[in-house]
Amino acid sequence: MSQRFPVIEFGSGIRASVAAEVYTRTGRVHIANFLSPACAERAYLSLTSEVPWQLHFNDGDRLYDLSADQLDALPEPDRVGLMEAIYQKAAHKFQFLFDNFSISDMYAKQLHLDLYVMGVLEFLNSPRFLDYARKLTGIRDISLVDAQATRYRASHFLTCHDDNVIGKNRVAAYVLSLTPRWHADLGGILSFIDKDGHVAEGFVPHFNALNIFRVPQKHAVSCVAPFAPYPRLSISGWFRRG
Repeated sequence: MSQRFPVIEFGSGIRASVAAEVYTRTGRVHIANFLSPACAERAYLSLTSEVPWQLHFNDGDRLYDLSADQLDALPEPDRVGLMEAIYQKAAHKFQFLFDNFSISDMYAKQLHLDLYVMGVLEFLNSPRFLDYARKLTGIRDISLVDAQATRYRASHFLTCHDDNVIGKNRVAAYVLSLTPRWHADLGGILSFIDKDGHVAEGFVPHFNALNIFRVPQKHAVSCVAPFAPYPRLSISGWFRRG
């Protein structure tokens, strides 16, 4: 069987009218059973066994990616020092630390095209899904959905930000959660921050759930607990104009 099968299909949770009502009222919506069960299971398998992950982190506006081999090649004191520097900056500045695989970038370079997650990207840019995204958000000129795979292991996090980057034309963000058997104590919660700095709402990772939220909107991913028995897995990105 090809790595790109089964063919990706909507699941039972897709009702644009209901989701649009919630999204219009709150600026965000949680949609359960986004993909068919077979597709969700296959996407999960792709994330756990096919994707070549890299450690992804920032230093201000500069982005860094380290492969497993590069990370292993660092002397132990350097690895410890790198993590300590990242955690110190996170206390005061925008900072993130997680594993990622840029599906859109690899697709544009015609690399790793046999991976199942590449089929997910194609589905998200299909006329069927783009029409769904336009109806849900009320934005008729959405023309592109980009994607990255993310893996948050113990002590990985993403601090508060609003996704509003000049020139990116982002109108909404999405997170397709593919983490089974997760609960709030394990962290990794998609948290929405109000104007007073309080957590207004949080979405706990739930297998085969699609979370969509308006851009700009302050949000964060809380630190994954050191006792989490497995990583938080998802495919995420933005709905964009132009």
